[in-house]
Amino acid sequence: MACGSGGQEKPVQVATVQQPVVHDDSAERERARHDELAAAHRKLEEEQQSALAATCSEADRGEKHERCLPSCYPTEPADPRAGKKLAGTVEITHVVCEQPGQGDGPPQYVIADELERAKLVARVVRGRVPAPHRKATWQQAIESALAGPKGGPAVIVASGWRTLEHPLTKEKLRCVTAAFHLRGVRRPLDGCGGTGSAACEATGDNAARAINVVHYRVAEARRLQTAGKNDECQQAALEAVAVARGLPRWRQYVKLNIGKWVDRAAYRTRFDGTLDEDALFARTASLGAEAEGLYTACGGPAGAPTAAVQEQSFHTCW
Repeated sequence: MACGSGGQEKPVQVATVQQPVVHDDSAERERARHDELAAAHRKLEEEQQSALAATCSEADRGEKHERCLPSCYPTEPADPRAGKKLAGTVEITHVVCEQPGQGDGPPQYVIADELERAKLVARVVRGRVPAPHRKATWQQAIESALAGPKGGPAVIVASGWRTLEHPLTKEKLRCVTAAFHLRGVRRPLDGCGGTGSAACEATGDNAARAINVVHYRVAEARRLQTAGKNDECQQAALEAVAVARGLPRWRQYVKLNIGKWVDRAAYRTRFDGTLDEDALFARTASLGAEAEGLYTACGGPAGAPTAAVQEQSFHTCW
């Protein structure tokens, strides 16, 4: 007999290990992140456009005081002589105060009528206009600076120096009364106490309002810093920073987007004198830089972050 296995060998079964499927969702995450950033950017653009386009009526500005961080900034009131009808050669008196010049420059002279409004006059001149003071006198230096280019008003210093405190900024100022003589007047006085040669906040000019708000807040922040009130100092300084940033953006919007920018020969500001457009924007930027330094010195974070609604607050009722 023959012997043997009589069968076939069984195949060796190899276990198959199921590998987990790794789903690469990095592309999906990147798309989601992109969509999130795009949505945030659109939201910021919408906020910026809404803030730039916002307006406020003069009636609302006079009644509302939303700008109260930490104190309320009052809108510049119209000159009490506004609407007075004069003709021919007229005399308009103003309170004129001296401020130090920028750098090594000469002193600047600011019309600050709200310091002594009740004492100001506007009248028709009968007879000859008084002659200016002699050269090399202190009065003549002021008269020359205020008269401006040829063809401007004849200015006569009509008092001696006196020290006055500005009711808003609490700044101590050296001031005189000056009489401005204008010839050929044919229109009533405007809210700036003039005949339309300069724009001001009281007549609704937003650029003049912006620099006034910035100056007011910088002066306030300085006082609060000295008093050790750091939280309030930050509030005042931050608004100054915001408006200084917002003003040039608003001008660009008004010029390019809606084409309603009005070129002004001069702006009569509340605290910084009568400036042309370039000087107004440069001065506002300088005050804004000072405000950012005050904000940081009073404990605010570096960079002084501001939102669109804060930056454009000077032409809204916010």
